[in-house]
Amino acid sequence: MDELKPRAEQPQSEPAGARVYGISRRAVVVGVVLTIGAAVWVAQVEMILHTAEISESVPLIASLAGLIVLVTYNRIAQTLDAMARRNRLVAGLTLVAVGGLVWLAHLSTGGGLRTFLAIVAVGKGAYGLMVIASGQAAGWLRTWQLTRREIVMVYCFLTLAALMMSAKVSGYIIPEMTIYTYFDFQNPTFEEAGAGVPSWLMIKDHEVARTLYEGSDLARPADPSGNAGAMARGLEGLWWPLMQVPWGAWLVPLAVWVSMMTLVFATGMCLMGLMKRYWVEKERLSFPLVMIPLELSAAGVPGAAAGLLHNWSFWVGFLLSGMFSFYVVMHAINPSLPVFRPYYSLAPLFREHPWNAVQNASIQIRPEIAGMSYFMNSDVTFTIWLSTFASDALAVLTRTAGYETRSFPRPFDQGVGAYVMLAVVLLWSARGWLGTGLRAALSGSSEAEARRQAALWLGLLASFGSLVALMVVAGMKLTSALYLFGIITLFFFVYGRARAETGVPHPSAYPMGGHMHVLEYLGGPKSWAGGATPALLGSMFVLGRGYTVTGAGAQIENLKIADEQQIRPSAMTWMTLIAPAAGLVIALVMRLAVSYHYGLNFLEGGAVSGGYAVVQMQNSARDVIDEANMGVGRAVAPANCAAYGAVVTLALVLLRRAFLRFPLHPLGYGLAMIRLRSYWAPILFTWLVKTILLKLGGARAYRQAAPFFLGLAIGHYFFAGIALGCLAFD
Repeated sequence: MDELKPRAEQPQSEPAGARVYGISRRAVVVGVVLTIGAAVWVAQVEMILHTAEISESVPLIASLAGLIVLVTYNRIAQTLDAMARRNRLVAGLTLVAVGGLVWLAHLSTGGGLRTFLAIVAVGKGAYGLMVIASGQAAGWLRTWQLTRREIVMVYCFLTLAALMMSAKVSGYIIPEMTIYTYFDFQNPTFEEAGAGVPSWLMIKDHEVARTLYEGSDLARPADPSGNAGAMARGLEGLWWPLMQVPWGAWLVPLAVWVSMMTLVFATGMCLMGLMKRYWVEKERLSFPLVMIPLELSAAGVPGAAAGLLHNWSFWVGFLLSGMFSFYVVMHAINPSLPVFRPYYSLAPLFREHPWNAVQNASIQIRPEIAGMSYFMNSDVTFTIWLSTFASDALAVLTRTAGYETRSFPRPFDQGVGAYVMLAVVLLWSARGWLGTGLRAALSGSSEAEARRQAALWLGLLASFGSLVALMVVAGMKLTSALYLFGIITLFFFVYGRARAETGVPHPSAYPMGGHMHVLEYLGGPKSWAGGATPALLGSMFVLGRGYTVTGAGAQIENLKIADEQQIRPSAMTWMTLIAPAAGLVIALVMRLAVSYHYGLNFLEGGAVSGGYAVVQMQNSARDVIDEANMGVGRAVAPANCAAYGAVVTLALVLLRRAFLRFPLHPLGYGLAMIRLRSYWAPILFTWLVKTILLKLGGARAYRQAAPFFLGLAIGHYFFAGIALGCLAFD
C-alpha cells in the first residue's frame, strides 16, 4: 500500500484539508446542450456543405468553441450584472438596443442565419424589458454563470462527447451496419459475408439500407393553410428529417453499437485511471495540452484573466496564425490572389534513381503543429525530424542496393512495431505500480485508494471480457477477438502516454489500421478464415482506423484536469464514461436523420457512391474478405519491418537508460514513423527556436516565448476551425 501513496516531496492529488468537488449538474446539462449544438454544427458544415472539419483536431474544435462560448457568456453576464446593480434602466435599455441592432442584421441577411438572428433579437429585447421591469432578471443571469471549475467540466465533457460527431467515429459506424446489405450488388462476396453477421449487429433489410444511401421516399406532409411562418418552417426542418428514419429497424443495432463503444471507452478509461497517478506523481509527465482549457477558463472568472489574455505576445501569435488561415481561405475563394499554399511538395527534387525512393516529401506550414510542438519534450521533437530524414536516407540506400522500397523500410510498419514495443516497455516499467495496485485491490481493504484500485481493475476486466464475449457470440473466433481488442487496448495505452508526455497535437498519431497489420504479422488471413470472423473484422473498422483510440488522450487529460481543479477522480471518471455514450447517441441520431433526408451517397463530399467514410469502409471490408478467401499466409515483409521498428525502439529505450543525456527518444521515433513525419518542417522550426532560446536565455526566455506559441496554436483553431465553421454554417 505504501507505493500507492504519494511521496512526501510530490504534489498531492487531493491536498489534505482541501475541498474536493463532485459532478456539477449544471455542467452536465450545459455539456449535453452544447453537444446537441455541436451535432447540428457538424451536420451542416461537415456532412451537408463539406466545407470545414470541426470534429477532427487536437484539441477538439467543438470543445474549444464550447469553452470560448462559456467564457464569453460569463464575461458578458458579469458586465451586465454589474450594470444592472448600478442602474437597471441603463442595463435594460442597452439590451433592448442590442436586440434592435441584431434585428437590423436579421433584415439584411437570409437563410438559417436570418432565423437565428431573429430569435436572438427577440430574446435580447424581451430580456431587456424584463431587466427594466424587475430586478429578478439580474439574479437569474447570475444563476447561470458557471464557475471556472464548471467551465472546465463542460470542456472535459465535450472533448469526448463531441469527438463522437467525427466522420471517423459515428461516420464509420453507420456504414459498418449497412455496408454488406447495400453494396452486395457491387461485390458478390458482401452478400455471403453479411449473412454470417447477426441481425442485432447490422441492418439486414435492403430497403432500410437503400433509403439510407439514396434518401428517404417518405413524402413530406403538406401544410393545409399553406402559410406556415418562419418559425414553423424552421422547426419542421428539425423534426422532419428525424421522422424519415425507420427507427424500428435501427433501434437494436444502435443499442448494441452504443453499448459496445461504451465498453471500449470504459476499457480505456480504467486503464488510464490505473496509470494516472503513476504518470502524474512518479514520472511527472507534463500534459502540455491541459494548459489550454486551464488558461482560457481563467478568463471567465473575475480577476483571473490577467495572465494569458493580457499577454501581448499571445495576441501576436494569435493574429499571425489568424492572418495565415484567413489568407488561405481567401485564396480558395478567389484564386486570382497570389499563391501562398500551406503545402509544398518536394517530389520534383527527387525524380532520378535512387532519389525517387523518397516518397511524399513535402514542407507543410501548420501553425498549430509549430505552436504545440514548442511544449513537447525537446528530445521527442528532435527525434521526430531526425527519424524522418533517417527513414528517407534508408529508403535511398535500399534503392541503391537494388531492393524495392515495398519490402523495406515501410515506415508505417516500423511504427506499428514501435508502438507494440512501447506498450511492452511501458507496462514492464509500471509492473511494480500495477502489481501493488492489484494486490491492494485483492486485499479487500476499506481504504479509499484500495477501493478505487479494485473498481478500476474490475472495470477493466469486465469491460474487456464483455467485448470479447460479444464478438464471440457474434461469430468471431475467440483468438481473433482477443487479438483485436488486445491490440486496440495497447494502442489506447501508448496514445494516452503520448498525449500525457508530449501533448501530440494530432488525432491520428497512432497506427490507424494497425490492428489488421498486427493480425497479418501474427498469422495472416489463414488465422481468421472461417465463420463470420472476416466480415466482423471488416465491420470493426472504427476501432482501428477511427478516432476511437484518440479518446484515450482526452481521458487521461481529463483526469489530470480533475487534479488541477480539485475535482473528485471518481466524479471525473463517471463523467468521462457518460460523455462518449451520450455524444454517440446524439451523433448517431443526427447522422441517421441527415442521411435519410439527403442520402448518404451524396453527403461528406460524395457524388453518387458516398463520401470518405463510406469509401474507406467499402475498401476495408472488401480487402479483409478477399484476403480471407484467398487463404494467404503471414505477410513476411511487413512483419520484418515491424520487427525492425520494435528492435530500434528497444535499442533507444536501453540507450536512454544507459546514457543520461542520450538525445533520441523512442516515443519520438514511433510518432515519426506513424504520422508526424509529414510535419517535420514545423517541428524542426520550433525545435530550432526552442533550442536557441534555451541556450541564450535559459528557462526565463522559454517561459516568455511560451504565450506566443500558444497563441499560434489557439489562433489556428479559432480562425481555421471555429470562425470558418461558423461562416460555413449558413
